Amino acid sequence: MEHKVTLYNNKQTFMAQENETILEAAIRAGVSVNYGCSSGTCGLCKARLVSGNARDIRTREYVIPEAEKLQGQILTCVCAINDDVIIDAVVTNNVSDIPVQKLNVKVRKVQQLVEEVFRLVVQTPRTNRLRFLAGQYVEIGLEGVGTSRFSIASCPCEDRLIELHLRVSKDDPVSHLVADKMRLGDNIELQGPFGEFVYDENANRPVILFAFDTGFAAIKSLLEHITAQEQELNIHLIWMSCGRDGLYMHNLCRSWTDAFDNFSYTGVTLNESIKQLTENPLNGCAIVEAHIIQAMQDHEDLSCHDIYVSAPAPATKIFEDVCRKKNVLMRRFFSEPVRGNEDMSCMVSMK
Repeated sequence: MEHKVTLYNNKQTFMAQENETILEAAIRAGVSVNYGCSSGTCGLCKARLVSGNARDIRTREYVIPEAEKLQGQILTCVCAINDDVIIDAVVTNNVSDIPVQKLNVKVRKVQQLVEEVFRLVVQTPRTNRLRFLAGQYVEIGLEGVGTSRFSIASCPCEDRLIELHLRVSKDDPVSHLVADKMRLGDNIELQGPFGEFVYDENANRPVILFAFDTGFAAIKSLLEHITAQEQELNIHLIWMSCGRDGLYMHNLCRSWTDAFDNFSYTGVTLNESIKQLTENPLNGCAIVEAHIIQAMQDHEDLSCHDIYVSAPAPATKIFEDVCRKKNVLMRRFFSEPVRGNEDMSCMVSMK
């Protein structure tokens, strides 16, 4: 049986099962309540029970002072609910509220999506989960090889499983090791989260998402977070790549059009390679611009939209110019460079 949890300060709601903790339900719903250990040790998830009843379903080490108990303080990581409740909890909406963490994680999946693109899924320890906001990135380190930065492709609602996308590149030895030698159960040092490319929780406006190649990872995280909150928003996803294999999760994007109301997807495949685009920058930019204009033809006025772009600098600039002509407010235009693909860095030379 499910019961409703309402946050006292912003009236946000989510549903919780009787056999799960309030924190687990919040994470599953994509609600960024504050927490630390998630195991009843640190007390960072402490919240005030304004109305309703809660009970401990897990043991805890953290002791709530009697005076705070009388005020209704509970630990959301160990408490479940018996009926609808209202809680006064700290909600994390700013990147500054989340400390950089260093974790040892285990490889749970190395999946080759297309010839050069791999999906890496790692799992955090049960008592030391990675706190992050959708759209942020992490740095992974491999002893004797080096470090590399990757956008998180999963939603915070996925809890302990962190998904990363990488394209094998001659300039990135980490990507080669992942593709050639990494196996289930291997240990990786992960540090993060980093970055300010996060969703404005209070926006409630139509959203346009634009990704170029593995820039899709950050956009996928944002999209899954937005849809987990069940907001009634119009969302348009545009994904551009060089070569058909660049749209390495094309079928997933198409399935979202059936799964979500008011969602549309435009996949754009360029016939030219990255090398061809950069060898003739003027022509390359013209090609990218023509496809962006075509993909955006149904949007006449963007003054009420939020725009999120994860693309190389030249493509981002082109997309920005197109949006400016459609009255976008630049304070609602957010961008992030492509991570997990060192070959994308060459596109910064395009003028």
